[in-house]
Amino acid sequence: MAVYVYLQSVELHNFRNFSERQFDFCPGINVFFGLNASGKTNLLESIHVLSNLRSFRTRSFRELVQWEQKEAYARGSVHAGNTNRQVDLGIKTLAVGIKSNTRTSLLNSKPCKSSKDYLQVLPSATFVPDDLSLVKGAPAHRRYFLDKGTFHFYPPYWSLLTDYNRVLRQKNILLRKEQHQKKRHDETCDIWNLQLQTFGSKILVQRVFFLRQLQRLLVDVYAKWLGTSETVQLAYKTSIGLAEDALRQVGESKLHDAHQYVSDEYGEAIERAREREYRLGATIVGPHRDDIELTVAGRPLRAYGSQGQQRTAVLALKLAEIHLFYEQYHEFPILLLDDVTSELDIQRNMKLFEYLQQGMQVFMTATNRPDFPTHQQLSCTYIELGV
Repeated sequence: MAVYVYLQSVELHNFRNFSERQFDFCPGINVFFGLNASGKTNLLESIHVLSNLRSFRTRSFRELVQWEQKEAYARGSVHAGNTNRQVDLGIKTLAVGIKSNTRTSLLNSKPCKSSKDYLQVLPSATFVPDDLSLVKGAPAHRRYFLDKGTFHFYPPYWSLLTDYNRVLRQKNILLRKEQHQKKRHDETCDIWNLQLQTFGSKILVQRVFFLRQLQRLLVDVYAKWLGTSETVQLAYKTSIGLAEDALRQVGESKLHDAHQYVSDEYGEAIERAREREYRLGATIVGPHRDDIELTVAGRPLRAYGSQGQQRTAVLALKLAEIHLFYEQYHEFPILLLDDVTSELDIQRNMKLFEYLQQGMQVFMTATNRPDFPTHQQLSCTYIELGV
């Protein structure tokens, strides 16, 4: 029998408009409803911060601290544990403190040595209005979605990404130094390039493999849960010049063979870019420059999709991500939905509610108390100006 992760409670101190408040949750669907600007999304944001160590609204931690206060924190009690994810059974405490735009994280009241260990405790998927940036926004938004999903699908990915970013910073420092001094340091650059080739090729393969699994479920979600017959496709756009057919073969092949093939291609791309990187003072090939593209009925959603199509596609992506997590670990991540009922038509709302009754813990906001189909684990909390 699967042991599901769920958030039991959250305690907030000077977080946005909440001075001191504790919320207790049920393992099923939790609805926060009330007037606009009452704090519903702030509460949802606090859960997202506890799960992901970042906000879905701002990159500045200072904005999370209540006006005229110097520090804030959010603390959550989590029923965690699944041997498939190698997370110990039992109750765990997550806490995020904010002071002077600096974030600290605690796991079971102790400073967390590794973000990787922290982030595995309360996995989540989030759908908010700003998630249209997954279609319309800069590539960085899509890379974050890709990295987060790949990490939960393959936890060692976190170390690959950390090592890659560390080497990337060192190489960029060297390139800027070369540009400033008008002097080449090819031997040192070769050292960084070899490491980037090693880490970067593994990152690319894991990303493509994750997308391959996500694509399979995305088609099912689109048809079954959102009632759409249009064909939806996910395509990985790589900066090292791999063709679409080659990427498809990478996603379908054995990982060891794929690593060697991508590594060879990566090395050639680095050599082709060497002179241009020297002139620009920056690394221009690698996973940090890659992107993904969503198409519906063969048309790029970014350029040709209506806002309704874009919103449906993003929601489908998040639901497919949840389903893939369940397929991998036999448990659901928690799901955060901000004002989703007002963004979908009646038919798709009913489909969504049906989907939510599979056993996952859900947190959602609404202006009015929603008229749900009967659900045995449902908690509705009225939020009034942070109270």
